[in-house]
Amino acid sequence: MEKFTKNNLLILNNIIHHIYSYDQQLEMYEVLFKKLKLLIDFSGATLYLTTSYDETVIEKSVSHNVAAAFCEQYIKGYQNIDYSKGLMFTGKSIAYRESDIIPDKQRVETEYYHTFYAKYNFHHSLHLNISSNNRFLGVLSLFRQKNHANFRHDDIEVLNLLTDHLEYRMNKDYLNDIAGDHKLTVSQTVIDYGLTRREEKVLRQLIAGLDNEAICTSLCITNNTLKKHILNIYRKLNIKNRVQLFKKIKEKE
Repeated sequence: MEKFTKNNLLILNNIIHHIYSYDQQLEMYEVLFKKLKLLIDFSGATLYLTTSYDETVIEKSVSHNVAAAFCEQYIKGYQNIDYSKGLMFTGKSIAYRESDIIPDKQRVETEYYHTFYAKYNFHHSLHLNISSNNRFLGVLSLFRQKNHANFRHDDIEVLNLLTDHLEYRMNKDYLNDIAGDHKLTVSQTVIDYGLTRREEKVLRQLIAGLDNEAICTSLCITNNTLKKHILNIYRKLNIKNRVQLFKKIKEKE
């Protein structure tokens, strides 16, 4: 790999910091593409994330200079026509160019190429399949048009430098998704913990993020009455504060 310039090292360090520090998952990847473009030239990019319940099912996508229809079509059809999908489920993270796994003459004749490359004027691609603890978490792909040079081995090395950090972030988000799957809806909470109708109304407004004053106005009750309802809810749910409340109950039904 060519020696990184000081500026490139600063960019790489900034990208790594961004991966760890940016809270919003999908927005983090949108910004990541913009930063990564300073190190690797590409025409478009996508990132697909698997569901928390099945590593073979892609649920979310983020794109950069790629039509939304591209991502939607890939999610619907990748299991049938993506000849590289076997590399996703090895349990290992791997960065590779499309040209490294199938000859160009053969590749351009496939349904996959015509659907996701020729149709959108792409030709070259560089992929990073990301896995952690033997579980496939997602795939990041960079694309170049046919009149551009193919990705270099140095470009692969840049992705390799980011792999451990992306593994950590994706696995953290995956574990958070699992924890979220075990949260109760408000309706379930009312039934399971025997909340009264008034406590249910208070709970729904707490989960909606309203402050005490807004809840009192909405329900036409005093602040002291509201506090009694909140204490009763906490007691029944065996929690002590709103942080624990949001960890226990989903924000949406």
